[in-house]
Amino acid sequence: MLACLMRLSRRARYALCGIFDLAYNGAGHPVRVREIGARQGIPHRFLEQIFQDLRRGDLVTGKRGPGGGYVLTRSPEDISLRQVVEAVEGPEAFAGETTTEGWAPSEHRPDFLWADLAERMISALDGIAISDLCREAAARSVDRDLPTVLDFQI
Repeated sequence: MLACLMRLSRRARYALCGIFDLAYNGAGHPVRVREIGARQGIPHRFLEQIFQDLRRGDLVTGKRGPGGGYVLTRSPEDISLRQVVEAVEGPEAFAGETTTEGWAPSEHRPDFLWADLAERMISALDGIAISDLCREAAARSVDRDLPTVLDFQI
């Protein structure tokens, strides 16, 4: 499966990093793409394009103005890695993994294997939620950059 995951596009990998960062560091508050890009080492202009795809995929929503940025549209438990990949790559993101189109015919090749591996990859991505990544990051003591919320009391 590692080889299949390595075939994810840079766009898909950046989308996964960006939405993870939003969930892990945002704590439900808007986060600017520039901040996410700086933490994740992703050019913010490219990340902004990716977040537009995530917005169209109904995974994030944007808030304008001071204190604006992006927030998740649903809880991290309800967003799978597959949904993130499909939001930026389209519903046919894994279609090319299921065929041997363009290969020379061979009666000795296990062509059934490719569709099976693609299904396993899709199933694995479907079974991992953004919240799972956040729990794993916390367990591994990944630094957090939580927003500071002002609390006024009289």
